[in-house]
Amino acid sequence: MSANVALSDTFDQWRVKNNELLVMTQTDGSSNFIKLTDTTNSTSNTTGSIISAGGIGIAKSMMIGGNLNVHGNIHANGAISADGSITLGDANTDNIVFNADINSSLIPNTNGSFDIGNTTQYWSNGFFESIKLTASSTLGMTALEIDANDADQSAIVIDGEQTTVAVMRIDADALTTNSVAVFDDNSSSTSARASVQIIQDNAAALAATALKLQSDGGVTGMTLDKNYTDVGAATVTGLHVDFDRTVPGSGTANFTDIGINLDVNAAGLGTTTTTGMDIDVVGATTGTHTAVGLDVTVGSADVNYSAKFSGGGIMIQEQADADTDIAAYGQLWVNTASPNELYFTNDAGTDLNLSADRPTTGKALAIAFVFNG
Repeated sequence: MSANVALSDTFDQWRVKNNELLVMTQTDGSSNFIKLTDTTNSTSNTTGSIISAGGIGIAKSMMIGGNLNVHGNIHANGAISADGSITLGDANTDNIVFNADINSSLIPNTNGSFDIGNTTQYWSNGFFESIKLTASSTLGMTALEIDANDADQSAIVIDGEQTTVAVMRIDADALTTNSVAVFDDNSSSTSARASVQIIQDNAAALAATALKLQSDGGVTGMTLDKNYTDVGAATVTGLHVDFDRTVPGSGTANFTDIGINLDVNAAGLGTTTTTGMDIDVVGATTGTHTAVGLDVTVGSADVNYSAKFSGGGIMIQEQADADTDIAAYGQLWVNTASPNELYFTNDAGTDLNLSADRPTTGKALAIAFVFNG
């Protein structure tokens, strides 16, 4: 009501105010407003300056100067906004269900303080156009860790449609003593497998290189450290190159096939020794052990050469005697005479001094090498 009835009110004022109170109980309502001076606060649905046992319908806006506590559900036909903080739920048994799309960014209040999921509750799938991870220098944890436990599913699959940029790139500009990438296969399974595979799989990609390594610093470009300790009989290989080119279906084009192409270019202002290939084979005297520095087998062509040398001589270190004879093989060696002598020993153990009665200094000696082929 607009005011309480006072003794000084005229009869007409008393009539209007009294009618306002009576009309509030009727379905026609009141054209005036209700104003209460009672300041009792509400702490439940049965306390306060206004208590209603039924519902309240409000056709227009409502302003609340204090707190709003709802014992039931809240439903809004329009938008809901809040200027302050919002806390939803008071236990992990409560949940939030989104039937609508999220139309804004999800930005944490504090860097590196909050998680999405935990060690026992996981999200299923994540669909993102782009992911950027930025780990601070004081994070104290791995920036990206993937723990994949499904035995028959890949941990990472990248389907890249890039054409002129790398599908995956790792830049390590602050590295000191560790590695840019480590692939560690520590499985004890005896099944045949390749720990790392690089497959260039399209035969039409004639200019493609399956693997390219570039080292602009450091004294070693690539190291292959092969170790083997099993006691079972086996043929163990440190490096295996399998190069195959089948006979073309048509045409008479010329081909030059090279299994390993070693190209060394070196220069220096001091004393420089350049070696194309340094082979060190160290055998043992336990059991019966034969060490072979280079085993070459050539065949099946119209013309076969086991070795071709050009641009320099062949240096053979002198030794006291020929090695053990091998059937169908001969030996070429240098005897420790003074001056030393070039010998040939056949598979019967007969030594032939190739230096005896040969031309002296200034004359050439031509020798053909046949390894096996």
